[in-house]
Amino acid sequence: MLPELPTERTRLLDNLGRIRREVGPITPELADALADHMNVRRGEVHEVVSFYSFLRVPIDVVRVCTGPVCDCLGARPGEDELPVACVGHCDLAPVRMNGDEIVGGVTHRTNGFLLEPDEPREPPELTAEILARLEASGLTGMGGAGFPTWRKWDAVRREPGPRVVVVNADEGEPGTIKDRYVMELRPHLLLEGLALAMRFCETGEAYVYLREEYATSRARLREAIAARRLPVQIVVGAGSYVCGEETAMLESMEGRRGMPRLRPPFPAQFGYLGRPTLINNVETLAHVARIARGEWTPARLWSVSGAVREPGCYEAPLDVTTRQLVDGYAGGATEEIGAIVPGGAASGILPPAALDVPLTRDALREWGAGPGSAAVQVFPASYPVLRLLAETMRFFAEESCQKCTPCRIGNRALHHVAEELQHDRAAMTRAKVDEWLEAMAQTSICGLGQASPIPVRNVFQHWPELVEALR
Repeated sequence: MLPELPTERTRLLDNLGRIRREVGPITPELADALADHMNVRRGEVHEVVSFYSFLRVPIDVVRVCTGPVCDCLGARPGEDELPVACVGHCDLAPVRMNGDEIVGGVTHRTNGFLLEPDEPREPPELTAEILARLEASGLTGMGGAGFPTWRKWDAVRREPGPRVVVVNADEGEPGTIKDRYVMELRPHLLLEGLALAMRFCETGEAYVYLREEYATSRARLREAIAARRLPVQIVVGAGSYVCGEETAMLESMEGRRGMPRLRPPFPAQFGYLGRPTLINNVETLAHVARIARGEWTPARLWSVSGAVREPGCYEAPLDVTTRQLVDGYAGGATEEIGAIVPGGAASGILPPAALDVPLTRDALREWGAGPGSAAVQVFPASYPVLRLLAETMRFFAEESCQKCTPCRIGNRALHHVAEELQHDRAAMTRAKVDEWLEAMAQTSICGLGQASPIPVRNVFQHWPELVEALR
């Protein structure tokens, strides 16, 4: 028996999530009943159910994170536990979830503006002036792409209304916890930035696309939205990393599988339901609010996890080094450092020699890596680099949306290559691997397939002795 549900096509994912919570996992029978209720073709509902991993498991299932940090720190799923690629609480690794609850509870280690009182404040009356302030600040998007924030705002404003604002809160990159910290500790600051964006775009329609595992964030955001009486709707995802890519997120919001769109047109021109859409990351909007207040100095939030004494999320300069983050913010390393990931799984894998490299695009480019989502992960020398690579490629292989051939086949092949190298075996020649890496980087539709070759190339470059089996 279905609960009372809306019939709009765009509410399909919400409806499926609610059925899972109130009735149970989505069975073929429940999918058919929902399709009939919404007057949607049954095949469309079934393909959505098959795409999102969490819709088919019980709400109270025990989930065990198997991401690289949790794997390094000893996470091993039991017989009746569900292994999942990442649950976004890497500072608490190894992580288990009992239903919505993080086993052991959610705690925070942080500094800076995240520790300031989070009180509802109306943003200053800025419209055209805010664009100039954003340009002068040099603020770029904090989701990983690094596109100038003012250019995105300007592009949307130049398009005719009605416009839409969407907050991308689906951070799924292993090691990345900064958006969760903002939503749990400073939800009103986020909404202040969102209110400013809505005013700038002259719209009363806004959405927050939030990853499913963030139950604490969801509760605190709902409280803050209600307190401010903002016309903001939370759309809860269902376990798809690729929905962090903005066009895949729009597809998901519109009730389809979360698969990236070909561009152009860009979301600023043709976004949610074909309307010009401003999409910003959670941290970006928090910085926008502080820029409008006149309180911002160039800095960003760095997620630090792994073999450190005080894993957490720390505000630090844009050009901070890994060593400074580890020793000056995260309490120091717990063991000798064997490898670092400078900015999330797709940012690369670097040797200890890179500890003093500024975590900027220019400095890391020389090492074949990038700052990505600012998710610094520290791995001890006792954790084999090839295992780190294999677990990283396992994540990409599992989370590929399967839309394009280079990503779908390439990540599976690279995972197999890394697995075989751990046994000093070659799954293919080095020339063939290089050919696949280039094809993925050049022809994949979205950033998942384009960036997943980076950690492989890093290991080839910085640990050549580990890949000698490839001839």
